[in-house]
Amino acid sequence: MQRSLEKQNGCFHVHLHDHRGQPGPSRTDKSGLPGVAKSLTNIAPDQANGFLILSQNSFYASIKAPGETEFLQPDVVSVVGKPMLLSFFGERGDKGRVYDRQSFLGESSQFLFENIRVGIIGYGGGGSHIGQQLAHLGVKNIVVFDDDKVEDTNLNRLVGAQFCDVKNAVLKTTVAERVIKMVLPTANVVRVNSRWQDNPDLLQACDVVFGNVDSYAERQQAEAECRRYLIPYIDIGMDVYQIDDDPHAIAGQVILSLPGSPCMSCFGFLSEKKLALEAAKYGKVGGRPQVIWPNGVLASTAVGLFVNLITNWTQDNKTPDYLSYNGNTGMIQQHVRIQYLTNEDCSHFPLDQVGAPVFVKL
Repeated sequence: MQRSLEKQNGCFHVHLHDHRGQPGPSRTDKSGLPGVAKSLTNIAPDQANGFLILSQNSFYASIKAPGETEFLQPDVVSVVGKPMLLSFFGERGDKGRVYDRQSFLGESSQFLFENIRVGIIGYGGGGSHIGQQLAHLGVKNIVVFDDDKVEDTNLNRLVGAQFCDVKNAVLKTTVAERVIKMVLPTANVVRVNSRWQDNPDLLQACDVVFGNVDSYAERQQAEAECRRYLIPYIDIGMDVYQIDDDPHAIAGQVILSLPGSPCMSCFGFLSEKKLALEAAKYGKVGGRPQVIWPNGVLASTAVGLFVNLITNWTQDNKTPDYLSYNGNTGMIQQHVRIQYLTNEDCSHFPLDQVGAPVFVKL
């Protein structure tokens, strides 16, 4: 309370109802908690305040937003962790027989897939595999960020792209919507025909974000934005290289960057040296080699991490967050750098620096 007073932070009163299922305010809660929340609002009137009721596996929240006279109930409450805990408010529909074969993911899995909002940054290679797989899972709310049109060099790896798309200069986001809705006609696909930086509010509204970008700088920016807004970020990427006269080698990675856990800099995947070298080569890199099957392997692995993060079907919270791929042997394994992590916390993105950036008077 003292910290809230000093820093003008929003504050929530939290208490537990010891049962399973969706909790709701008791008679005592209804009479007492609104007054508590209004007292908190007097401390920080420019911030959201309210109360949160927890059950053993769900949540209830009521929020007093700045400028609002009435309390609001959010559409979703999420706890970011491994696994994530999500509570959506709404009726559970009849899932029918379509998803019978994935029912082992949990009785709530389909309801979660229908309500979670997933962002995909970049749809040229791995992103197109991810979009298609999310549709098959039944993920209904997908936001696709890509400002490019389909070119002839995309046809070797962009799932769903057609030769006529090149001739007609079709946007990649249009291909995304077409493929996703062919599988899941009820999907809500938001096409963002620009860089995500030009529409950050749409990224900030996502519950999970997949990154399929080409550069270290783009990865750093996407991860930083997701960390600031407590959004799990799953990065995939591949590269083809050759040493002397040896055969070409394909390598790739899948990294889950989870707020509160090690980030891509902690893992050593991002570094100031790599960013500086990349910046020095700006405009001189040319087209990077890309082929469809490593993109498919990495995208499938990333979707697997996503499904376990949301449903916890493996009941294994120690699954590795940094996986390396050897495209020549077809092997995916925990990256060796995991062994040398000295701290499970992240020093690059402290949790007390989350939320919208603010100017602080020094």
